[in-house]
Amino acid sequence: MLIDRTHRRWFIGSVAGLVIASAVYVAYALRSAAGPRGSSAIGLMYGSVGFAFMLFAGLLGLRKKFPIWRIGRAQTWMRGHLWLGLLSFPVILMHGGFHFGGTLTRVLMWLFIFVYASGIVGAALQHFMPRLHTSRLPMETIYEQIDHVRQQLVGEATKIVEDVRCA
Repeated sequence: MLIDRTHRRWFIGSVAGLVIASAVYVAYALRSAAGPRGSSAIGLMYGSVGFAFMLFAGLLGLRKKFPIWRIGRAQTWMRGHLWLGLLSFPVILMHGGFHFGGTLTRVLMWLFIFVYASGIVGAALQHFMPRLHTSRLPMETIYEQIDHVRQQLVGEATKIVEDVRCA
């Protein structure tokens, strides 16, 4: 999926959500005597929202597995997967007060960091690789389009042969 102007609303919504979440977190962290905690009401809110974002991002695989269900447009699911998945990481960090906690939490956060980073790399590759391929491999074609390209080449060859005969 190409990240273009059609992503503008998702981008603006994600930035606005991050700004609001950050402002609420800073106010909460400054007022909390014991420091930010995941078990507080606001910490649980961040955890619930982050979990909801991750759940939505994860449901894309299920949506792809059953395309016959037609639950929303595929483009909307892909954009939600990208932008809500991107927003989930800072929200989950705010949930835990930017601490990784005990052993299980640490392991899960490192796994989350790995998945998050691989998602960013995947989005970048998905954005830049098609353009790179078409610029470096201009004569390559998609398998399904071979018949169309062959017919086009036959037409061009026939025209060249006719031009040679007429000359």
